[in-house]
Amino acid sequence: MKKCMIAVTLAAAVMLVAASCAVEAPVDELAYEAQVDADFEAVVATLGTADAARAFAGFDEKYGTSLSVDFAEQLSAPRFSSGGTNYAELLDMPFAVDGAVYLSGGGEGLVSSVIGWVAPKSLPGGYYHGAVLDLDKFDPNNLEAASLQTAIAKGAGYESAYDWQRQVNACVLDPVFTVNRARLNSAQSAIDYYCDPDNTDMSYGFFEGYVNIFNLVEKESNDWWYCTKTVWRMYDRYGIDVDSNSPRVDFSDSGLYSLVKAYYNARYFYSSSKAKAAIAAYIADARRTIVMAEEIMLSPYLSKVYEAIRAE
Repeated sequence: MKKCMIAVTLAAAVMLVAASCAVEAPVDELAYEAQVDADFEAVVATLGTADAARAFAGFDEKYGTSLSVDFAEQLSAPRFSSGGTNYAELLDMPFAVDGAVYLSGGGEGLVSSVIGWVAPKSLPGGYYHGAVLDLDKFDPNNLEAASLQTAIAKGAGYESAYDWQRQVNACVLDPVFTVNRARLNSAQSAIDYYCDPDNTDMSYGFFEGYVNIFNLVEKESNDWWYCTKTVWRMYDRYGIDVDSNSPRVDFSDSGLYSLVKAYYNARYFYSSSKAKAAIAAYIADARRTIVMAEEIMLSPYLSKVYEAIRAE
């Protein structure tokens, strides 16, 4: 009986200590969350810029998060601009199949700075950028001719074969099905309307507001465009969904996951279960909504016919 009373007393003491150590929510939750939102918005605005290291470190110090660690590779790696790289041109890259999809990674262009930082890079090549070839626009005697539908600073736009020969890592995917020429031409013409250089009534990004990660761009939106969405939209008009949503694409190892994790861990520091639930819900929605390059690469409708990986 005495041992039983001691055990009960010890159990009660443990419960009392645990209760006294419980982290309580802020007294004014709305004010606290508004502060987290403001601080986080300032952090996200520095993605892909020289100010990122300072902003990430400041957020980590204030909220006990791990952005500096999670983004250590991006913060230390050299950034490539749209002016090219130190690698030789990929002169053997094929430009022969109408509707072929081109994916790249390993470097970072000015337009793709945010996407390059947040995209999952689960597979060799670290692909995050994409385009689709309109063979009717390709000129072997003028490799700088606009021939690949993608996204540029204004939104949907064109890149050239020469642009793609200067990529660091790249692969080419051909359709595995017999292409209906009339349907493909019709789909490409529909996307041409948005890619037209004179059509500037749109914006670039897969977050509406450019860096607002809580406003994911819907695939059907005509107001916001990014490169792999342009690829998806062309094939959607053709009648095929190339967004595989493959489980092989590990969102938990992406910059997007790190950002969302930091945000919700700061916002719900007093409840790990609440933070985990919010993170899981966001990533599930992002997987369905955003068309990532690696998801296109794993599409059953496409087959890899060329690859050059020169940087990990």
